[in-house]
Amino acid sequence: MKKKLFAVILTAAMAMGLVACGGGAAAPAAPAAAPAASQEAAAPAASEAAPAEAASEAAPASERNLDLIWGGTSASSGYYALNVAVCDIINSYVDGVHVTLMETGGTVDDYKLMMAGEASFAQTSNVNEYCLQNDTGIYEGFGYTDSYDMCFFVPQAYRFVVTKDSGITSLSELQGKKYNAGLSGSSSEMESMNILGAIGVEPDWFPASTADAIDAISNRQCIGLTKSGTYLSTDSTLTNLQSSVDLQFLSFSDEEVAKVQEQYPYYGFETVDCSMYGEGYDYETQTYCSRLGFSAAKDLPEDVVYDIVKAIDEHLDEIRAAYPGIVEDPIAFTVDENSISKIHPGVVKYAEERGLTVPENRK
Repeated sequence: MKKKLFAVILTAAMAMGLVACGGGAAAPAAPAAAPAASQEAAAPAASEAAPAEAASEAAPASERNLDLIWGGTSASSGYYALNVAVCDIINSYVDGVHVTLMETGGTVDDYKLMMAGEASFAQTSNVNEYCLQNDTGIYEGFGYTDSYDMCFFVPQAYRFVVTKDSGITSLSELQGKKYNAGLSGSSSEMESMNILGAIGVEPDWFPASTADAIDAISNRQCIGLTKSGTYLSTDSTLTNLQSSVDLQFLSFSDEEVAKVQEQYPYYGFETVDCSMYGEGYDYETQTYCSRLGFSAAKDLPEDVVYDIVKAIDEHLDEIRAAYPGIVEDPIAFTVDENSISKIHPGVVKYAEERGLTVPENRK
């Protein structure tokens, strides 16, 4: 029987154009950052959270009664709306499973919650998953490797952005300047620091939440930030920032890309369009890109994850209404050969039933 949706009302979506990398086709409005979940959807304190171990024994869907914590992101993030939408789908259409969305600092915080048994899901990227699973990169020595790919939705670009009145036009000019690397405690922050470090650039780091970073940039206390977001649409954080300052998107040279990939060969770079941000942004930048979505704890039963991804796949229209910037087929996007991280067995089973080929090295 269909359960209640979360009592969450998403704020009105901001107008934007949805374009593919290098493309220019118009599309629906991008979501503004969603408000924090209602009391019904608010996460309990960590000490009260249902541990992932509670889901370790599989049961028929009709007999399941699982209350699980969904590690999300900051409510000020443009991705929060996507978290809310996916949680709504699970709570509405997956029998015997209820997820409670927890606002967090991002992927690193989510993985810590998973490691402690306090969350069963994380917002993450394919690069984060690979590094965590293989105890390398930013997760070397982290102490946890059991997060498996569940569903990836967003082809994301890391936009290295400064105010136009700063006069900065190259990444090397960030040296010694006040700059926010991303949401404090997030993987975006760590990756941004690693990437700039690899090309020998050390800004005067300005750690902050996304909301505080935007305020600081608007008040000229900080010159810019790194913001990850879909390159299929505008990012609500950046469009909000545009209301107070003009922006300059910075690009990596081929030489700088080579230096980054010498240290981090699993970091991919693509050329992305900036014209969706309006007049004066009719140019492209070369920047770090990855795939954003959600992972599940390895010990979650195969049937539970199977039912979750099946519900997601069957209700993409509802997710896209809340967050337009997702790919056409998230399941195919998750299991293709362009990523190398391990996929949860429940996803593998569903994908293969759909006729998709799952690379052997990802099972």
